Amino acid sequence: MVASIDSNELIEKSKKFFEDGDIDNTIETYEKAIHNIDRSKLNNKQDYIQFLETILKHCKNNDLQEQEALVLRTLGRTHSIFKQYPESMKYHYQSLKIQKKLGKQLEVAEGLVFLAEDLEISGNFDNCIKIFQEATEVYQKLGKLRKIKEIKKEISRLEAFSKDMVEDEYMLHKFNIDKY
Repeated sequence: MVASIDSNELIEKSKKFFEDGDIDNTIETYEKAIHNIDRSKLNNKQDYIQFLETILKHCKNNDLQEQEALVLRTLGRTHSIFKQYPESMKYHYQSLKIQKKLGKQLEVAEGLVFLAEDLEISGNFDNCIKIFQEATEVYQKLGKLRKIKEIKKEISRLEAFSKDMVEDEYMLHKFNIDKY
């Protein structure tokens, strides 16, 4: 039998790590919690955001750029889970800026994928595909062939979907269907 820890327990564990000054484990444990959270029972979204903003402030005050970038990415992922996509993209861009400056290639690639996923939801398919292609280039440098294959599959799906949308728009316009 596998023991499972619920999200609330993981959040409490994450807070304990933070109190002890262990930022890396704070972020890692938080990410596990938010990944397993039951969104249907979530009524304290602001508490999660507030906790991350506290960690972010700590990282900025102590010049912990690597951890700051991870917290920003985690804020992006959290906002995405809460379906707050504009905020999510804002944090992903900030995280990517730091990750690129630090030369953290794997984190850049992962962050690009998260950003592309949010762009897809926003309907910005062209930019989404562009970001996925950028992630593919980074993964190529890292030799992550499985990730490249996964992303190329997503790009193909998005390109086909975009093509269908353009054709549908053309047909609607051609036959003046949108006027009724």
